[in-house]
Amino acid sequence: MFRRFGIFFFGVLLGVMIIRFAFPGRFTEYTQYFSLDYRVIYHLSQDTIYISNEAQCLMQCLDVEQADVLDVLEGGKVNFELSDKNAKPCKLYLVEKDNLEVSFELCEDKVKLKNFSFGQDTCSCN
Repeated sequence: MFRRFGIFFFGVLLGVMIIRFAFPGRFTEYTQYFSLDYRVIYHLSQDTIYISNEAQCLMQCLDVEQADVLDVLEGGKVNFELSDKNAKPCKLYLVEKDNLEVSFELCEDKVKLKNFSFGQDTCSCN
């Protein structure tokens, strides 16, 4: 019986090694999916992101490009303490990178960039 388990685990190990080297990058992508940060940012970046009127006003006021704000999805971290992941109908996530904080609303059918802030820079958009 021990011999069967040994052969089984050897086969699993061999299969994992073949997959890892045959498809470089995919194996680490699949293992990262178990990270909650990675999963949330993955779902935020896969859909079309709509920009709210408040966020558009802030971009014009601070003279910031949309790509600069969406750069937070590349290497940013989700602040789950300030996020509202149980909100209905859409979940609210705060993604942080360096001094940039971006608030996203994740719905079943769309993603909306609600607002953002660059540290102390503020504008009054009403």
